This record gives sequence, C-alpha cells and structure tokens, in this order.
Amino acid sequence: MDTGTVIELVFQALRMAAILGGPAMLALLVVGLFIGILQAATQVNESSVAFIPKLLVLGLVLLLAGPASLMLFIDYLRDVLLRIPTLVN
Repeated sequence: MDTGTVIELVFQALRMAAILGGPAMLALLVVGLFIGILQAATQVNESSVAFIPKLLVLGLVLLLAGPASLMLFIDYLRDVLLRIPTLVN
C-alpha cells in the first residue's frame, strides 16, 4: 500500500467524520450561542438552563438526521470493506 492510498483513506475517514458529526455540532453551537446570549442578558447562570435545551436539540437532530447519516456510513463502510482485497496486494 503506497502513501497516496493511505492519505486518500485518511482523508475519506476525516470527511466522513465531519459529515456525520457536522449537523449535531452545528446545531449545538447555535443553541449554545443563543443560550449564552440569553443567560448573559438575564444574568441567569444556571448550568441546567444551558444543558437541557442542548440535550433536546441533540436528540431532535439525531432523530432527523440519523437515518440519512446511517445510510451514508453504511455506504462508506461497504466501500472500504470492498477495497480491502485490492489494498493488500
């Protein structure tokens, strides 16, 4: 296996990690920013006020994006597993 193949596999793995984790991280970033601004404006610094909305949004995002993410991951894993015989030679 040459270095070009290794770099391609690592790039694909990092790309897949960004695709799978991106929607949840982006949603949590937006909610965290909104809650932070709201807490700064009202001076309510309770940790559960920030945690519960993030937990609810994460559950909603995983519920909505989960099936599509799972299909993307299955396709990626199938491609990687089918490439193993060609990578060994």
